[in-house]
Amino acid sequence: MVPIKVFIIDDDFYVRQATTSLLTKDERTEIVGSAASIAEANEELKLSYPDIILLDLDFKHTGENGIDAIAWLKTALPKTSILIFSASRDENLVIETMKAGADGYIWKNDAAEGLGSAIERVKEGNFVITESIARLIYGKITGLIGERAAEILPESKRYFDLTKRVEQVMKLFCIDGMTAGEIADTFHISEYTVRGYIKTGYEIVGATSRREAFQKLVARADE
Repeated sequence: MVPIKVFIIDDDFYVRQATTSLLTKDERTEIVGSAASIAEANEELKLSYPDIILLDLDFKHTGENGIDAIAWLKTALPKTSILIFSASRDENLVIETMKAGADGYIWKNDAAEGLGSAIERVKEGNFVITESIARLIYGKITGLIGERAAEILPESKRYFDLTKRVEQVMKLFCIDGMTAGEIADTFHISEYTVRGYIKTGYEIVGATSRREAFQKLVARADE
């Protein structure tokens, strides 16, 4: 199987690192580059020719317009699909991205384990959205995506009694199979700190090993 070439454009360094780490472990995808801005991506995209661009819309540091970027990217790379990967759930913004030619809209809080599947479905020619985005624009998709099928990616489950960082570490350690050292590199923190988060996570979910924690986390996700 030839992996799908993915390029990430997001001004959040940690999001780029975490997303790269997640997709690198997925045999369906190959990260061919990443950039913190549209301007930076302009140079790298000339060399990478990705199948999919994972595009954030909010560029706080450069003030670039994500909607305008969609049209520019579609013109510059007509064979490349644009999958929006955003923290925004603004209805008007979602509709504007669809009008601009985006090939899908993934809410970051929903993505997690399903991101590889979303990329695969976009590559197949489908328009992909996460469940919460589908509810947001219910009844308004027809006419905006042409003859493509709309694929709805199920929401990922969250563990509300875990703090955000402990949850991130536990997911990467127990579900994605990363080592403490790899997680430390991803978040630019010490391995000692990561092991502290893992210990805290074990205590919260009531586990004494990675296997047991994995089973409990998966069980919680199914509740």
